[in-house]
Amino acid sequence: MEILLLRTALAPSLVLLVSVVARRSGPRRGGLLLGAPTTSGPFLALMWFSGGSAAAARAAQGNVAAQLIVAAFCLGYGRLAPVLRPARTLTVALVCAAGAGLLAALCANVWLTAALALAVIFAGLRTWPAPAHPDRPPHRARRWDLPVRMAVSATTVLLAVHAADALGSFTGGILAALPVLLAVMALSTHRSTGAPAAAAMMRAALTVAPCTLGFLLTTYTALAASVTRG
Repeated sequence: MEILLLRTALAPSLVLLVSVVARRSGPRRGGLLLGAPTTSGPFLALMWFSGGSAAAARAAQGNVAAQLIVAAFCLGYGRLAPVLRPARTLTVALVCAAGAGLLAALCANVWLTAALALAVIFAGLRTWPAPAHPDRPPHRARRWDLPVRMAVSATTVLLAVHAADALGSFTGGILAALPVLLAVMALSTHRSTGAPAAAAMMRAALTVAPCTLGFLLTTYTALAASVTRG
């Protein structure tokens, strides 16, 4: 029960932190936090405590696969935000993420999946110019906006945790690293501050994704070696 509560509390806590950072320092810094392994890192630690090195290694492999989904979502939302309304932008970005998820599911090799994710990330950044003023702080949001963001993220993660328990640690790793928080924050930022701020947040998250991928691959390698030695 304690692990379930901790997993569920991580998502709304991060939404609160990113919202405060974005409000004070601009959407780019908020995006950097969203792209960092702020949820996957604690999730892997919890998997290790509850299921051992083998379960955590499978979860880390799922996290790596999810980075391809994250990259596709960031590219889809960030590039389309200036030309589409928030709801339509989110819909198209989720379709892009679903296509990437299907590709990740079909790719059984963790290193090939990581290579595909890096190719998408670097190709996206190469063809996506940085916004001119990415750090303009957002306007004051409605009072109910932040609680709704936190509630949506907590509910989604709770559903993902239950699905992971039923479907296994690899699937749990994918679900734990899905761009749920990115979707919540992108839509909210797009509506409250505008397309440039949402695009800046998505590009910042994409910029830090290679570091997150490196962290996950290192963790996976260490856990897999531990299982082999054991």
